[in-house]
Amino acid sequence: MLVFIIAGAIIGSFVVEYLVHLFADNYAIEWDSASESAKGISSAQEIAIAMRRTHRESERQMNKAFKVASGTHC
Repeated sequence: MLVFIIAGAIIGSFVVEYLVHLFADNYAIEWDSASESAKGISSAQEIAIAMRRTHRESERQMNKAFKVASGTHC
């Protein structure tokens, strides 16, 4: 039974991938608006920058907690 489930999942993934490529060939989707292109930074870049800031801030908070726990804080 597990073999049939795995085979069905593989065949299903091929069908979905074929449909996605068929859709992409027939339709062109533009995500960039005029205001974003004039600004020079895409929304993906904005998200990446925000994620880096959040990650840095969480690292700072964890470092403070580790220093306090280990007794090496200033």
